[in-house]
Amino acid sequence: VGRNRCVRRALVPWTMMRAMKLLAATSAISVRQRRKRPRIGCLSFMFLSIIIYTQAFHRAPCKKIAVKYQFQFSECYAPNINQDLYLNEASFVMAHDAATGYIHSKNKNNYENSINAIANSGGYVESWEDNDDGMNYNNYYDGQDQGSTWNKVSTGLLALYGKTQVGSVYQQLNDGARALDLRPKIYNNGTIGFHHGSLINIPLTSITLGGLLDDAKQWCNDNPKELVILFHHELTHEAGYNALSSEVYTEIDDFYVADDDGVSTNDDEESSNDNGYNDDEQKSSYSYYYSGIAKLKQVYRDHGIPYYPCDMLSGITVGEAMGLADLSKLGGKGYLLAVDRHDMYASFCGKANWASDELVTCHSKNEERDETSQYQMCTDRKNTGMNKLSALQEYVLASANNDATDNAYELGPPADESYYPFNQIQGFWQVDSTSVTIGVTHAASTLLDDNRRSNVNAEMVQLAYDQKFTKINLFAMDNVALNGNAMFSVLRNGCGQSVITEDDEYFVCGKNLVMPHMNVSQRLPLFWNIILIVVYSSLFIMVSVMLIQAFGLRDHGPQDHRVECNGVLI
Repeated sequence: VGRNRCVRRALVPWTMMRAMKLLAATSAISVRQRRKRPRIGCLSFMFLSIIIYTQAFHRAPCKKIAVKYQFQFSECYAPNINQDLYLNEASFVMAHDAATGYIHSKNKNNYENSINAIANSGGYVESWEDNDDGMNYNNYYDGQDQGSTWNKVSTGLLALYGKTQVGSVYQQLNDGARALDLRPKIYNNGTIGFHHGSLINIPLTSITLGGLLDDAKQWCNDNPKELVILFHHELTHEAGYNALSSEVYTEIDDFYVADDDGVSTNDDEESSNDNGYNDDEQKSSYSYYYSGIAKLKQVYRDHGIPYYPCDMLSGITVGEAMGLADLSKLGGKGYLLAVDRHDMYASFCGKANWASDELVTCHSKNEERDETSQYQMCTDRKNTGMNKLSALQEYVLASANNDATDNAYELGPPADESYYPFNQIQGFWQVDSTSVTIGVTHAASTLLDDNRRSNVNAEMVQLAYDQKFTKINLFAMDNVALNGNAMFSVLRNGCGQSVITEDDEYFVCGKNLVMPHMNVSQRLPLFWNIILIVVYSSLFIMVSVMLIQAFGLRDHGPQDHRVECNGVLI
């Protein structure tokens, strides 16, 4: 359907004509999608443009081609989420360990120097101990003068290896994330920072909880139609278990008073003050909280962000969740909330689908004796990497498609959706002691390197686009900067996920839209870059020599074939 022809046929005033041309140019289905999308009538096309423009998220900036082509609608547009969906049926991209994006990247030389420092001092990388989060590095170094040598190397090395995201939370949300996986850590001075299991303590100089919340609020202010959810997980304290096990008696202040159905209300007729609180309930509502939860509540209260226990989000719709997350009630803009179980460890509200016996890592030892390679690596995309990718695909599909179960050690969606309001699909390479050992000593890689070189994010987007999952709720990814917007677009444009529904005449969704064009960020090794330079330089020299010889022959070659015409020698 020609865009301009459709607009011309719409009998609207001149001002509407210009508006429709703008909408058609910026919001309609891209020209490159015409062969794959169904034919849409001009009137429906006009309505679709209006809906996309007026009820849509627009990613800004939208200047880079690599970013534009990750969206299935032109100019980085995606329709708004369907607020009638139940929250556990809505699809969100989750940034795995979002706070690691604030770790300052170090160059590859520093990383390799750290490895060499361990080797030269007599250390080894064979004594990692597995725990529930994947590893423990307490016994990583076993040489002499363990404390001084290890302390010089471990922080930078482990931080660089375990970094799973690139950029601030603002950037991650701009790259498609709508849910953030956060691991808070409380320090003895009362400051709240972040960690990644026992691998990384993210320096307070990089980011604190308050700083991260400021970035998230700023993004919500700039994109006020999108819902963002912060998920806590594995709260720790610098002083250990005892510092978290105590309880404090404090005021219940979950920002909004819940009604009998557990849904927040803040209507004018139900409020008796400017803040939307009921005075009697506000004065009389106190309860015991674990000390860590009380500290988290204070930070969220200071930043004007709602912070709820899991049961507040159980069985509600996206629209009701946005009512809970509405920052305008506290003088802000957009929709943002944080959630956990409010237990001692601020546990995750959903089923994590972290089955220790079935984890798929990027690097492992080759158990097949007849194989020539000693290791299997996900980055070896032509050989052992294909086996790794197939195993990861089976893992993520089982997390969504298996029979429902509440067994935390079995893959599959939860059976008790009131206890598990969310279901997480972990679409990234897991980590264990063997994987770290091989990755550090034999591949000199990092988690971001593994993600990029294996092209795993693009493979996960392909699975989602091909509708291989029964249902996607939280799809966790490393490095959302690489194809995160493609996953966001595919999930948001899934049938029933957006404001464009089956009831609309101009309904288009799922595989009726073109597959996003994804950025395969593959760098060639230095050797092949040198080869390419030599080859192209040789071609340039050959062509130049041929041209010079050709011009020389024209001026000084045999003259018998030349003809004089009107005194001019041809």
